[in-house]
Amino acid sequence: MESNLGLLLLAVPLLPLLAGLLCRGSSARAAGGLAILAAAGAVVLALGLSAVALTRGAVQLRLVPWGPEPVSLVLDGVAAIMTLLVSFLGLTVIKFSSRYLWGDALQPRFYSWMSLTLGAVLTLVLAGNLLLILVAWVAMSLFLHRLLLHFPHRPGAVFSARKKFVVSRLGDACLLAAVLLVHQRYGTWELERIFRAAAAGQVTGLPAICALLAACAALKSAQFPFHSWLPDTMETPTPVSAFMHAGIINAGGFLVVRLSPLLAHAPAVLWALAVIGSVTAAFGAVVMLAQPTVKRALAFSTIAQMGFMMLQCGLGAFGLALMHIVAHSLYKAHAFLHAGSGVGSSPRAVIPLKPAGLGFGGVSAFMLVTGGVALLKHFQPAIILPASVLGMPLAVAIAYGLARLWSGAGAATAVTRGLPVAVGFTGVALLLHAASPRLFPGGSTPAPPLGLTLFVALVFAGLFLFQAFLWRFRTLPLGRAFYVHALNGFYVGAYANRALARLWPQPQSP
Repeated sequence: MESNLGLLLLAVPLLPLLAGLLCRGSSARAAGGLAILAAAGAVVLALGLSAVALTRGAVQLRLVPWGPEPVSLVLDGVAAIMTLLVSFLGLTVIKFSSRYLWGDALQPRFYSWMSLTLGAVLTLVLAGNLLLILVAWVAMSLFLHRLLLHFPHRPGAVFSARKKFVVSRLGDACLLAAVLLVHQRYGTWELERIFRAAAAGQVTGLPAICALLAACAALKSAQFPFHSWLPDTMETPTPVSAFMHAGIINAGGFLVVRLSPLLAHAPAVLWALAVIGSVTAAFGAVVMLAQPTVKRALAFSTIAQMGFMMLQCGLGAFGLALMHIVAHSLYKAHAFLHAGSGVGSSPRAVIPLKPAGLGFGGVSAFMLVTGGVALLKHFQPAIILPASVLGMPLAVAIAYGLARLWSGAGAATAVTRGLPVAVGFTGVALLLHAASPRLFPGGSTPAPPLGLTLFVALVFAGLFLFQAFLWRFRTLPLGRAFYVHALNGFYVGAYANRALARLWPQPQSP
């Protein structure tokens, strides 16, 4: 029985990988059907195996059972969530591609690289071995590079693919160095044995290893200032953008979550990730507001969300970060695949926020969040909540939503309709916060220092004030100048483009 389950587990990534190899020699219709069938098979197998893992425990397969270093696939709680998510997104995107790319002469090649990319991502999330993680990580990046070059005659597509290639190779170098150092320190590639050794107190040299892992995760997840490749890859087909923003970009966060039993022993590294994530979240949120095109606005939205996910990881809320990955992936896939329907639609009008509305929103948000935390602690004293600073973004969102509703629809609507919705939203959010450590305990991390807590609080308070007074700020000369700088991403991408042009010059067209 166990051997049969192991073979089924192997089939989850193997089906898309085989489809990717077979699509090359097929017609467009046959290649599309084969890719869809393989992705659907991966979804069905992921559902069945996840049910088994939920009832009977983790499912494991040793691909190379002989020798001291077995290579294994493992379907535990984290892997089950990510496998279901990735396989479902892959199936959705490939089915969408069959209509989106209808008539494209390069369809078989597209289906081939898309299936291979899906198979590599599934291998990454199922890997129970550091060496296999490294191989899948590099393969995923190289396959995505071919998808970014689906239109090789477009100079913009080539340049952005090269920028992504350079950043990815930096991340690969960090991961390779970390993997080699881990093997030198612990004498094994197997994650389970490494985690046991770290838990037993073998943590010498671990901060340097964790710093390399954090750098790899930050580079993969487009953290500031290495983010500019992501909004520049808009000349790739929309299905590629959807899968990249909904699935592949989360790989950095997944790496931190998967290796959290190691990173928990390097709190300074996690706190550095929290600072980087806070800056990235604020940067992406501000620049997003100035973008005139739907896809670039969505790209900077992804950057902001990845920053917030890194902040959660940095504060030790690994289960919450895993939930964030799932929610962001589903939302962003829908947003990209639905982006075409926004063409010709009218932009949402700016609503001047009234002082009374701001006061009502701020007071209500403070009372709801603090009261909700107090109630949870009163009825469940043993409940474990993530770092309290994560309540700041929740309060900011509630305060801004209520202030906007008060200013646009009136005080009565804000009180009778907005407030009950805010109460329900706060309750659900706090319950998810409380449930996340039980979903995925991860490693135990010390409380963040006061300076970090104040820094994160100031960042999100500043974001709230910026958005609250944006309607007034945009009419001032300083505001108009700020808009131009935000439109250009504060020129970070321009400096990166200059550096890449010197490193990897593009041939001049005749």
